[in-house]
Parts: sequence; structure tokens; C-alpha cells
Amino acid sequence: MSHLAKNSLIDLRELFDLLRRQQLKIPFRLALYSERDSDSKLPDIIASISPLVDGQKLCNQRCVQQWEDLIDLTMVSNRPQVHRCTHGFLGFAIPLSGECCTPACLLGGGVLERLPGTVNAPAAVPTAGAPAAPPSATREEARKIAEDIHHLLPQLLDQKLNKQTLEHTTDRLTATREVIRELGRCASASEAFSLASEALVVLFDLPRVIFVLRQAGSKAAVHSAMGIDPASFAISDGRFQEVLDKSHGYPLSLSGDELAEFLPGLKNHEALLFPLQDGSQAVGLLAVLDVKLHPRDQALIELLANRLAGRLLHFCREEELQRVRQLSTRTISMIGTLAQAASREELFRGLLDMSAELAEATSGSLMLFDKDQQKLNIAAAKRLSLPLVRSLSVSYGEGIAGRVASSGAPLLVSDIERDSRTASPNRPRFRTKSFISIPVRHHDRLICVLNLADKQDGSCFTEADLNLVQSFAAQAVLLIEFSDVMERNGELEKLSVTDPLTGLFNRRFLETRLEEERSRSQRQDQPFSLIFADLDNFKIYNDVCGHLAGDKALRKAANAMRRTARDMDVVVRYGGEEFCLILPATSKKEAFFSAERLRQTIEAEIFPGETNLPLGRLTISLGIASFPGDGNTSHDLLAAADLALYRAKEQGRNRTVLYDSTFAKQEPVVFNLTERI
Repeated sequence: MSHLAKNSLIDLRELFDLLRRQQLKIPFRLALYSERDSDSKLPDIIASISPLVDGQKLCNQRCVQQWEDLIDLTMVSNRPQVHRCTHGFLGFAIPLSGECCTPACLLGGGVLERLPGTVNAPAAVPTAGAPAAPPSATREEARKIAEDIHHLLPQLLDQKLNKQTLEHTTDRLTATREVIRELGRCASASEAFSLASEALVVLFDLPRVIFVLRQAGSKAAVHSAMGIDPASFAISDGRFQEVLDKSHGYPLSLSGDELAEFLPGLKNHEALLFPLQDGSQAVGLLAVLDVKLHPRDQALIELLANRLAGRLLHFCREEELQRVRQLSTRTISMIGTLAQAASREELFRGLLDMSAELAEATSGSLMLFDKDQQKLNIAAAKRLSLPLVRSLSVSYGEGIAGRVASSGAPLLVSDIERDSRTASPNRPRFRTKSFISIPVRHHDRLICVLNLADKQDGSCFTEADLNLVQSFAAQAVLLIEFSDVMERNGELEKLSVTDPLTGLFNRRFLETRLEEERSRSQRQDQPFSLIFADLDNFKIYNDVCGHLAGDKALRKAANAMRRTARDMDVVVRYGGEEFCLILPATSKKEAFFSAERLRQTIEAEIFPGETNLPLGRLTISLGIASFPGDGNTSHDLLAAADLALYRAKEQGRNRTVLYDSTFAKQEPVVFNLTERI
């Protein structure tokens, strides 16, 4: 039997299949026991070939001892041996020993003993759900089968098994390679899982497979299971991380007891766990149950699992990037909507509602800080009666909101009754025990406290929820602060004509102010000039550095424009990265010097990440038109300045171009380009 060890490609499952295809009638269940197996594994091996009676295995400790004696006798005699267990079932052990292999036995069992001279009783038609009756044989028939297998094995090993194994190995290698290639073309995680699952069943004939994936934090969940009901077992989150750490990225074998600790509810099984890991990042585990995998198949499945993990991580990164983009876009949109609030009450209500939307909260409140009275008063409420709660107030430093206000630190609580920082009974008006309380400050001044509770799905709030709402509130607080100033000065109406991000006037104000300047200049017979400015390659800057960095760059550019503009000039954010300046009583030549001063100022500014841009820095292009020479109407002036700006972009960017009437005679240009890079 030395061939069995010399050829590492031989899979004993293929040997069993080959035996079953011989002329021999082998009703026995087959298994292999090797001296490399520990004594603790023998009961599981015996159980795998024992019959089921009324849905229960008959094997007990006495059976195990009988099998141990049978295996010892077989090893000593180097001949096949047959025995009858205490429950009347026959079994045999065939030696598989040789000079180059570890001593082992081929075991057969699960056949009921039949007395000589009797025949099998006719099989009754089983009722629905009833197990089939076990096969039967006489002791002599069992001995004859064992002897025939013993004599047949050398021939099979020499003439058939090697060829069959080589063919299977080649086929599986080819098929696995194609599956791995196809995984790289999968467009979604579900498509990748479907392909990998099908490959495991078809290529490796695995009876029971479980995919366990890492969820938020260290939690784990069953993604899919084949051959086993996912509801029949649970997952130990603590053991999940332990198993991942213990595997070190390599397949890990678990005994039945270890498996029961990891997946409570699974019993009488052993498992081989393949980490779904790409490099140092693990996304989960693939558990293969009840199969003794050949090292060849184990290596192929490991390759398949690694490729699947890499693809899943790719999808995770894509989803996270898409989520960040969507959140960034949504946040910018929310800030723009808040900027259009017609009153402070509408602003507060919008801030609360939008924060709740971001954190998926269904209830909450916004409490304004009254510095004079040292109290927090509710200015907006969600799922609470505002007329009722408006009469309620919290003293600074008292209660949960008061302590958050005085400490200046946000509070994230998963269970209000168990958290040592709160330790108070949950109030009946709240469905869950988790909440967020955030102090909203402008510089060192406390503006309000934002409270959110009752997550939509009933789960606890997370650090991600807290960070997202904090980031949004930090931007929105500028609107609150600005509205305070406007209200104190009786200039709240100005909020509707001001850009919230840069503090410059907006396009709505430009339309009115430009028409006023045209009428004044016409009456007084004076020129005035219009400068259109656009940050170069700003879309690339946003893509490379992110929207938050882009917002900072816009604010920095706006501040530079304020510094270089004269007191009588009007600086407007026209839209996106476009700006417009009205220069009263200024000729085109004079406007050129103002524009160049602005261009050089922007060029000298330092913007983080600007070295990644095509020009190596963030610059600005400018186009100039003047009244009345370049247009008698506001629309004509805007069109002329926009055309001059286009020429500046076309000529290489980071330059100032004066409008010339010949521009209009050349190829047509779309007015007000929305995306000049």
C-alpha cells in the first residue's frame, strides 16, 4: 500500500468512488482511520459510518472500544478483520500500511448482520419522512467483501487511481482558474458569492458550506449556507474574531466541540475554516463541514477563497467611496437648503431634521443656550409637541443636555440605563435606550445642544453616526451664527442674497446690483467693468482632495478676492468655482490691473494638495468686459466677460483676457459653461 503515500495527489474520496464502481457489491459506508488521527477523532469517524435509527446514531462508548480492538487486531495481523457491534451491525477494517506511508485502515460499517440461510426481507414502502431500512449481509459476505477489497486495492492504485486522480486534478485546476478569472469580472458581491458557491458544490462536491461575513465592528453574520439551515445555529462574535486571529490567514481545522463554541447549534461535525482574507484585511470565513479535504483541493479552495475576499473588499471599498460621495453631496445640498431658510425658526427646524436624517433618528430636539440665564431652551423638536416642550428648560450643567453643554464633549450612549455616565430609567416617550447629545459651538461660544434618539431600525447609534452629525453641525453652525448677526443688526433679509460657504454675495444679488450699476453709469455717462473669474482645474482638485478640501479652497479664494478688491467693488460667487466682480467707474484698462492683482494673489496662495493639479498649483483665469463698449445690457456684458474667460482658459489658463469683438465672430461658445476645468 505504499503507493497511497507516495502519490500526494491521491484523494481517498476518489478511491471510495472507484471501489463503488467495481463489480463488487459494497453496501458498507466507508471511512479512513490513520494513526495520525488522534483518539478523540475516532468517535467522529465511527459515527460517520454508523447507521441512523429513528434519526439517532447508535454509536456509543462501547462501540468505540470494539472498533479500537478491531483496528488494533487488523494492524497486528495485517489482514482484513470483521466484527459485529453490540447493536447487531457488521463492520470491517482493512489495513492500508506500507513502508512509505503512515499505518491506516479502511473502515466499513452501517450494515445489519443477517443470519446464514436467510434472505433480505422485502423492503416496505417507507412513509413520508421515514428513514430507509439499513442494508444487511451475513458475516461471511462481509468477510468476502473485505477480502476482495484488500486484494483489489493494489490493482486500483497501480492501474486506475493514479490516472483518475491526475485527470481530476487537471480538470479542477483548469476549472478553478476559470472561476477565479470570472470572479474578477463579477459586477456585484451577490454575483461573486453565487459564482463561488456554485464552484464549491460542482467542483469539490462539498455537502455543507457556510459563509460567515464580518459586519460593523467585530460582529459577524451568516451570508449564505448550503446543505444546512442557517436558522439552526448562531454565531459567537467573540469566537469569530478569535478564530480569525488564530488562523493567521491560513485554513484552520476545528473539532466538533470547537465548532459548537464558534457556531452554537451545530453538533457532531468537524470543520475546515478558510479565512476570506486579502493581505491583512479579513472579510469573513468559509466553513466546510463534514469533509476530509485532500491537500490538493484544500489549496484550490484556499485560492478561490482569497480571490473571493479580494473581490468582496473591492466592492466594499467601492460602496464606501460611493457612500462618502453621496453623503458629501447630500451634506452640501443640505447646507444650501439651510442657507435659504427664511427665519431662525426654519433654520433650527431644518438643522434638527437634517441631522436626524443623517443619523437615521426618529426623534430629537435642538436646545439653544441662553448665556444670560445660563439655561438651555428647546427651539425645535422632532416627534415631540413643540408648544409643550418650549416651556421646558434645562439649567447649564444639570441633566444630560446641561452636562454635555458644560463639558463641551459629545455623548454617545448605547443604553441609558446601563451607561455609568447616565444610569437613569429610560423615559416612556423614547422607544430605544440609545441616544446622541452634541454640543454645537462656534469657536469658544456655545450655540446649542443637539439631541437625537430612537434610530429607525431600533439599533444603537454608532461612532460613525456621531461623527457625521458633528461634521454637518459644524458647517451648519456658521449659518446660525450668521443669522444671529443679521437679526441683531436688522439685516436678516441679506441672508437670502449671500453665499453661505464663502460669505460673498450670491448670483441673485448680482442680477440686481448689475442692473443698478448699468443704470447709474448710463445716467452719469461713466464706464464700469465686469470681471468673470474661474478657478482652474477645480473639478480635478475636488476629485483628488475631496469636497471638504474644495470648500476650504473656495473660502480661501473668496477671502483673497475681498482683500484685493476695493471698498466700492462688489465681489460675487456666481456658482460653483466661478466668481464675478463689479468695478464701478472703472475702465477696461484699469480693470485689467485689478484682475492681474487678483490673479497673482491667488497664484501666491498655498492650497493643500494643489501640486497634484496639471499646472502644479491652484490658479485662476479671468475675463473682462466693460460698459458700454462691450455691451449695453447686463446680459450682453455677462456674455462678453464669459467669452473672454473662455479665451483665457483656451490659451492655457492662469491669465487675464480682455474681451474683443472678434471673439463673437469665431466658433460659438456655450454661455455660462457649468464645468470649466
